[in-house]
Amino acid sequence: MADIAAAVLAEAAEQDKKYASIVVEKPIELELDVGNMLAIDTNQIDQSKLLDSEEREEFLHELARENTQILINAIWGLPTERVEEVVVAKFPPPQFKLPREKPVPKPRVPTKWEKYAQEKGITKKKKKDRLVWDDVVKKWVPQFGYKKKQAENEKNWLIPIKEGPNPNLTPHEKMEEDKKERKAKNELQRLRNIARAKNVKVPSVGVITPSGAGTKTVGFSDELKNAAEVVKNSTASLGNFQPKLNKQLEKSAKTSGKKRKFEPNIGNSGQEKERNLGILESITSKQSKLDINAAVGKKINQEDNERAEERKSQKGKKGGKKTGGKSKGRPKGNANKGKSKSAPGKKR
Repeated sequence: MADIAAAVLAEAAEQDKKYASIVVEKPIELELDVGNMLAIDTNQIDQSKLLDSEEREEFLHELARENTQILINAIWGLPTERVEEVVVAKFPPPQFKLPREKPVPKPRVPTKWEKYAQEKGITKKKKKDRLVWDDVVKKWVPQFGYKKKQAENEKNWLIPIKEGPNPNLTPHEKMEEDKKERKAKNELQRLRNIARAKNVKVPSVGVITPSGAGTKTVGFSDELKNAAEVVKNSTASLGNFQPKLNKQLEKSAKTSGKKRKFEPNIGNSGQEKERNLGILESITSKQSKLDINAAVGKKINQEDNERAEERKSQKGKKGGKKTGGKSKGRPKGNANKGKSKSAPGKKR
């Protein structure tokens, strides 16, 4: 009987450990910051259990459970509200300023349309519905996403052909091209917004900028100046009869290059006759025309080259004798004189 009672008591103790009470009492109440979900326990810790290797794990587990239970009890005491069929608690503002691991993210740079809408006071439209009733096919069709293309094919099975520049282009092909153009335009606008947010200069439409690793990045003002200069030089009058542009562009767009000069329609007939006779003579004459100045210059240049070649060859010969060491020719003059004279008092 005693064994049965001990087993029941042990089982009850295990149940108490497994399902502990939500009411936790502490000698010193915890300092709670519900906004940060933070609980600070200033109670004294039992050093004997903390230093004991057998009881340390269980002691820390029990301490963490009690402090977490106190924090959860405080959260359940907050006012609640229902948001989209879910009950949420209204947290108070945090009391402690905790340090961040990373810097505070910068606010997103608004797009060009968002800036315009904010200046004009345009409010955001209501979210587009997923399905809409179509009077042509007499059913609910999706406005975007899944089965949108199938609904468009059912709706536009018959399209009247309108007069246009390309009579061979079918309406379905025209719709596909328009759709590709819209997608490309949206993608370009998206990239422009990203470049504007990252402060990257994007070339304007119609201005060709140099590309490559060694090229210099040009700004909007440089691009406009170059474009104004190209446009001004593209006319025969080099922009003399064009309307004036902005003062900044007009000053910078200087005309470069030589302007073509034409002979006047009314002038000296004698000069024109002489010039035409000279052209006719150069075409009909069989003898080659000799330019005396060019021939003399060519002859002088040829003689100078020949003299330079002779000097180089003479320097090469002299240098070869010097680098050969001592010469083994006849002896010097003093030695020859001594050998040629006979000794005094002797006869040959």
